[in-house]
Amino acid sequence: MLIFLLYILGAARYITDFEENTCDMTYMFEYPQYVRISLDTEIEEQYPRYGLYAYGEGFITEKLRRMYFSGIPVLFIPGNVGSHEQVRSLASVSLRKSLKDRTPFHFDYFTVSLGKDYSALYGGVLMEETMYVSYCIQKILSLYKTKMDNIILIGHSMGGIIAKGSVVMTPNINASVASIIITLATPHTPTLVLDHTFANYYQNLEKRLSEIKAAGTSVVSIGGGPRDTLITSTQILDPTADINVISNTIPDVWKSTDHLSILWCKQLVLSIVCSLFDSVNYTQKPSKIASTAKERMQALSYHFHHRASGKRLYSYNETMQFEPGGIWIENIQRHYTWSNKNLPKKTSFVYLMIRLNGQPDYLTIDTINLESKDWLFACTASSIQGQSRVIVLNNWGWNLTNRTRILPDPLHRLRKTVDLSFQEIKYPGVTHIIIKITPDSLENYITINVDLYSYNTRLVPVKSTFPLLKNVFIKPRIQKSDLGHVRYYANFDNAMDVVTVEFKISDCTDPKHHAIVELLEPESIGVTQIQFFTVMDNGPKSIKVQIKHKYYNVSPNLRITLDPACSYIINIQEAGIIDRISCIVRDRWYLLYTTIISLLLLFLSTRIDHGLKQTPIIVITVFLSYYYDLMFECLVALAIVCIFTIGLCCSIIFLGSVAHNIAVRFLARAIAFSTTWSDWLLGGLNQLPFISAILILSLIPATCGGLAMLISVFLYFLTLTKMYEDYLEELLMASLQHFNWIRRFRSARDDSEGHENTRQKIFNHLILFILWCFTAIPAVPSVLVWAKNFSYDMKLSSEDPLLLQSWIVLVTCSTMGWVQLPSNNRKNQSQVLSSWIILLMGAAPYPAFYQYYMPPAVAGVTIIIALNRMCNILN
Repeated sequence: MLIFLLYILGAARYITDFEENTCDMTYMFEYPQYVRISLDTEIEEQYPRYGLYAYGEGFITEKLRRMYFSGIPVLFIPGNVGSHEQVRSLASVSLRKSLKDRTPFHFDYFTVSLGKDYSALYGGVLMEETMYVSYCIQKILSLYKTKMDNIILIGHSMGGIIAKGSVVMTPNINASVASIIITLATPHTPTLVLDHTFANYYQNLEKRLSEIKAAGTSVVSIGGGPRDTLITSTQILDPTADINVISNTIPDVWKSTDHLSILWCKQLVLSIVCSLFDSVNYTQKPSKIASTAKERMQALSYHFHHRASGKRLYSYNETMQFEPGGIWIENIQRHYTWSNKNLPKKTSFVYLMIRLNGQPDYLTIDTINLESKDWLFACTASSIQGQSRVIVLNNWGWNLTNRTRILPDPLHRLRKTVDLSFQEIKYPGVTHIIIKITPDSLENYITINVDLYSYNTRLVPVKSTFPLLKNVFIKPRIQKSDLGHVRYYANFDNAMDVVTVEFKISDCTDPKHHAIVELLEPESIGVTQIQFFTVMDNGPKSIKVQIKHKYYNVSPNLRITLDPACSYIINIQEAGIIDRISCIVRDRWYLLYTTIISLLLLFLSTRIDHGLKQTPIIVITVFLSYYYDLMFECLVALAIVCIFTIGLCCSIIFLGSVAHNIAVRFLARAIAFSTTWSDWLLGGLNQLPFISAILILSLIPATCGGLAMLISVFLYFLTLTKMYEDYLEELLMASLQHFNWIRRFRSARDDSEGHENTRQKIFNHLILFILWCFTAIPAVPSVLVWAKNFSYDMKLSSEDPLLLQSWIVLVTCSTMGWVQLPSNNRKNQSQVLSSWIILLMGAAPYPAFYQYYMPPAVAGVTIIIALNRMCNILN
């Protein structure tokens, strides 16, 4: 219970501990309109729940109604239970940008309505939606009078999976049709795989993703970061994507978005729209998306990852000539701050020279309000005057500006920074790094911080919460920075999920001082989390590893940017237990399902054979859980089973009559009987299990197997309440019949044994019912999809065959009463082994893909129990 309480606190921390939503809301300039586009009659009849629409505003809507399209097509695909109207943020901003900039082209935005099916939970509808989207792509391309070969696909959540699947998993089109695919908060790695069709879809898609790369399609995967509690940053990693990025690290966005705000966050929407505009080939008539992946990736990478200049794509020349007449300034200090405060107002170009002496070997430059696009160069001194090397006028340098990046600033200033390792500068004879400042930039107040250092001297030690385990002999020390220092780093091992960072000011001359901490993780582009420390908010703050992967070759690390006007005491240590458990909840919560099933099967095995030695089983189970790092999940799962059992017992005792009345009223309404006749009929069904089984099984071909399974669970609950009522009645009658002490004495032993057998029978059925309840979880998505589409078709034709067979077995065995645990059965070793195998599924590389095996596994165990019972009866 203590572990479970900590788990609940960790879950609460996970879903509440993130930054506030500071995104600006996008808005429509005119009333949004959605023009329905009809597909072929046969397709419309085959997919009556779905629809294709074109987005328009104002006068543009009339053109769309006349089916006049002349722009570049973009198809937006909504996610699980999403709406086609979610396209309006992207479409409206794009429309206004084309009108404002007076571009010679525009984008036509299309969107599909997918009936709000539960595609994230039920694999049966995924292929239907994928096929429909492929037909929509064909229809969209046929609407243009000029030949249109390509389309841009933007998918939100499961819409991103459908976007990829529509171009590689359907016979209608191929991957070359999509020039750009942008996925928003898409689970490229699922966490819930409750049926085989869902797993099969993902596996087939993964096998064919190479076709997207071979076709030259540019793929970008964008995640929401810490605010998105539905799709973690690990899940948005697409192995075939050219860019995997989180919204809070995109230049000029810097904000984490939740699962829905990622669609309307103005800062992110502007970045997406700008990247699409810069991906267009203006020289081609009519204008189209650039035909080569290299051209497209220049624009996409510039806006989503490595933007070093303004909001428009800027190409950097490899070398550049220096303008004559400039001021050349060389400062040989290792750490200094330069500003234009004392320069004359009418100053031409200024060149700051940083001499490279070999030691130290790292250089960090942090600039504020420097608007020059080409501003950083490496060059060679060609003449010497006195003790200083001076660059001769009209000389040239290698352009390093493309290595720089824009950094967020708490005061909303333009901030550019760069970290250079001298060993990575391969140009021959380089002696200086040059910072170029243009006259236009000098009109603003500019600050440039230069920091030369050796990397090892700037490593901050990370203190473990358990120093006795990780720092036995050396006590961790707290790092203190010096004035003028800008850059520090901190490395921590893969075992740490979250660290706490705290800054304390020891000396400072800037009243508005601030510091920035960035979390850099392997397998991610750029950073995954940014924390600001200001004079008003100086910590401590926790930083969680966002992209959790067990196959790291490189450890995560922190990159720290300090205010050189201050010296800090930096304390970095592993966070508390609640923060660490919140990371476990985020990354491993789905392991509880298979763990609970394995424990229930283990309990079932021990109940079958009372003579089985339980100590070895417990020892082996604990060893396997510890060795494969599943001990925490086992303890939590055990607590969940205990709490569920307590709640079930209370429900049987206090809510049995309520459940019975619900069943009676449902029967009365279903067959138009009175409640008296319905009560009599329900009692008769309990006495005639064969008829009950026939009635429930007859629902499967008319509706779906999942519905039959849930009904059987409800009937099983009624059976438990009836067993409990009969047990109470036996106790009452026994106490009334024992009116004299002689009869009580003679029959006490027989009654005690009879009551004990009844209690054991109830307890056995209690375990079986709990197992039935958790096994029936995959039936819920099937029932939801069936109920959602009931008005279109009473029969759920897309139900997973494997689950369907499992439901038939479980419904038949439970309703017929064949599932009864025999005593002293020595043939349960295979069941113990199966429970261990299911437990170890959590240690597999992709444990989510084993969840749909739970109903078939329980069905197999049920068949074994039923056959053993029949054999015992025959013998």
